[in-house]
Amino acid sequence: MMIDQSLRDRISTAITEALRPLPMVFAGWEGGSAAFAAVDEYSDIDLAYLVADDASFELLYASAEHALETVSHITGSHDAPPGRYYMLKNGRDFFLVDLSFLPVGAPDHYLEVERHGHILPLFDKGDWLRSRSLNHEALAARRMARFRELEVWFVPSQSFPRKAILRGQHAEAMNAYWMTTIKPLVELLRMRHSPVRWDFGMRYLDRDLPASVYDQVRDLAFVHDLKDLEAKLAIASAWGATLLGELRSA
Repeated sequence: MMIDQSLRDRISTAITEALRPLPMVFAGWEGGSAAFAAVDEYSDIDLAYLVADDASFELLYASAEHALETVSHITGSHDAPPGRYYMLKNGRDFFLVDLSFLPVGAPDHYLEVERHGHILPLFDKGDWLRSRSLNHEALAARRMARFRELEVWFVPSQSFPRKAILRGQHAEAMNAYWMTTIKPLVELLRMRHSPVRWDFGMRYLDRDLPASVYDQVRDLAFVHDLKDLEAKLAIASAWGATLLGELRSA
């Protein structure tokens, strides 16, 4: 399967040409995989536009959708704040348009290189897309708040998957394992290995963790049955408790 760069370019050009003349739109850029030079045949196209605080999102999306229809018929859409996803008739099964409008007064414009890569500017009516310095103190404060929460709750919460296993509740045990064990474990691993993106969940996990650590997480994430889940729960819970101690001492 080849990357349809032509489709990506036509989408970006059509939406940008529709939005750039609007006085309430100040800048536009492509982010996502493109910001990490990692576009492949499974990548979406992530387009973001900086807009006035009082801009009409209804008008902006209507303008963008009209432009998008000139490239390919829209077969479906889904709101996922801060943006909206679009499915296209001419897009492959994996291809979505991720379109976001970010008010200038929003707390995060997703422009910090350390977290979001090197964006590809589409236009800039001022100096809106200048390099942004990451607020390390604010990020560290949020990270520490989450660590304190996990410090108190991670170990006791392991009782949820454990008792579901003892009850023979397969679906409930698997859900509890993911919610109370795997996801918090990944947060702790990110705090250790990729603190700037500690809150990215499973996104970019293969890039942010050492290969051997990623392989361990991968092996823990896939289970065969309740017996396998019980064994992996013990390993993952102990790993999380160890990480809590290591991060506490760091």
